[in-house]
Amino acid sequence: MSELKSAFVTGAGGFIGRHLVRQLLKENVQVTALMMKGEPIPEGWGDNVKTVTGDVRRLVELEPEIGAVDAIFHLAAVVGDWGARQEHIDITVKGTEQAIELALAWDAHFVVTTSVCAYASVLAKGKLDETDAVGIPSSPYEFCKQEQERVTKEAVARGLKASIIRPGNVFGVESGPWVNTLLGMMREEKPCMVGNGDWDAGLVNVHNLVAMLIAAARSKSTGAEIYNAADGFGITWKEYMPRLAKAANVPAPKSVPLWLAKILAPTLEWLGHVTKRKERPLMTRQSFRLVGGPNEFSIAKAERELGYRPVMSFDDSMKELEAYFAKNPNNDT
Repeated sequence: MSELKSAFVTGAGGFIGRHLVRQLLKENVQVTALMMKGEPIPEGWGDNVKTVTGDVRRLVELEPEIGAVDAIFHLAAVVGDWGARQEHIDITVKGTEQAIELALAWDAHFVVTTSVCAYASVLAKGKLDETDAVGIPSSPYEFCKQEQERVTKEAVARGLKASIIRPGNVFGVESGPWVNTLLGMMREEKPCMVGNGDWDAGLVNVHNLVAMLIAAARSKSTGAEIYNAADGFGITWKEYMPRLAKAANVPAPKSVPLWLAKILAPTLEWLGHVTKRKERPLMTRQSFRLVGGPNEFSIAKAERELGYRPVMSFDDSMKELEAYFAKNPNNDT
């Protein structure tokens, strides 16, 4: 097991980042967090977290201010399946290259969070493990997740110690897409489920993802091996979405027919590009793949090589959300 007494976290103010920092503090790891200009410091950090304000695209310039650490958790990226491709590349890919340079300089374990979206066009077709070849990307996000993995693997030849984590659909308290966005659509009675949703949702609770990230940083897996991060098989959208609605006391999820969603996704995406729409369409090919078919992400490799075990069950995950909404009845996470 590798030493983990200090860590640098990019994207620390985001959903996953906040959970990761909290857990690192619980495990007595000294944390330095990269924050964007004007980004509020999360409650509870206080003097326990050293913060550095700066641009992920210029990390190397911040090296003296950050200081050497045992591990770098690289989370910073443009999140979403819309927007200018070059912006995604500049922030997500070039930011990764900058973080790699810091890891090389410090001989730190580089743990990069990509996404199951790196699978791209092979999603929604059943069981996937890390030996499966990735497909063709349809969005800047999918393309850049593949690029993050490529540049990380290439840097191993230069001495980089790295692990690549591909999270599934990350949910839990503070989740944007898989809690807040879904609840917003339910409140407005907009369809958020595709078909009957009776297939694996490919979920991972944020606590389980954090456990895998830390396990990777402490492991001897330093050759840029890829690990799927998920909760295991069996939880469907048909089970998750109604339970989420009940937990937040909002109307039950409405559904769009599967056949219609298959037509709408590429059509709306095409129209959005033709009209140079700034806001993402209601559905894209990427979003359809994430909810419109079975996504069964194997965690056998992480269990075998990292000793990963989910720390929170689905029932406990939903109880945590229910407790949050009970205390915050008028708020999203």
